[in-house]
Order: sequence, then structure tokens, then C-alpha cells
Amino acid sequence: MGFSEKMRDSLGAEGARIEVAAPEHAVSPGDTATIHVAIVGGTKPAVVDALVLRLVEADRHWRDEQGATLSEAEVGTRDDRSQLTAGWTRNTLFERRIEVGVTVDPGARHELTVELAVPTACRPSDPACNHALHVQADIKGQIDPTGQARLKVG
Repeated sequence: MGFSEKMRDSLGAEGARIEVAAPEHAVSPGDTATIHVAIVGGTKPAVVDALVLRLVEADRHWRDEQGATLSEAEVGTRDDRSQLTAGWTRNTLFERRIEVGVTVDPGARHELTVELAVPTACRPSDPACNHALHVQADIKGQIDPTGQARLKVG
């Protein structure tokens, strides 16, 4: 086994991966979203201890040439936005660890359905606010794989 193969093996680069599917329709704050997660085996068996779910809200903000922060409403009234810079502020609204305790064989697929209560503090999704669901697997012996999906809140 050459150096590259040893490095990939030590990092778990060919290990399991995560696939996430969120509902296609918008979910209202306070309602429950059904999330489908698949753990897909890599080249070696993967012992999956748990999944960590995070709901991240990203809000767009703007800065002018002096560095002042402007709201979406203020930016909407400007005819010339060429001197403005857009940025995103990300906040984790929700985090939950789900014990799994399963071994996924190479090439196998283990599917789970997870119910996620959308926090009432969630803003509706729009061009200036979006929501991403990150699912990370806790797997010993490899870099923990993460999958993500966009969650529409409305």
C-alpha cells in the first residue's frame, strides 16, 4: 500500500456517506418535518454510533463602502447597489443527537426517517433567508461524513 492509499485509509476517505432528503413543500414554524436520511456504505464496514442533526438559518445582510450594515429594506430602495457587499450570518437554530448503533456494510444502504420539529423562531424562507439541514454521522475510524438538504420554511 503506497503513501496515498495509507493516507486515504487513515482519514477514512473511502468510508460511508450521508444522503439527506427534506420535504419539497414548505413547513411552517412549529410544525414537524419528515426528513429521510440514508447512510451509504463505503469500502469498509462503518460502525455508526449516532447522527447529529443541525438546522442552520442563514440571513443575508449588506455592507456599504463605509462598512455600515444595511437591512434588506434599505437595500431595496437603492437604485445603485454596485458599492454594496452581500454577506450571510448563519445561526444554528436546532441541534439533536440521535443514537443509531448500526454497522453499515460496504455498498449497503441503511435508511432512517427522522421527525424534526421546526422551531417557532424560524423566519420564513425567502431570497434573503434560507435554511439548511445538516446531518453528520458519528463514525469511528473515519472523518465524520455530512449530508445536507435545503428546508423550506413558510
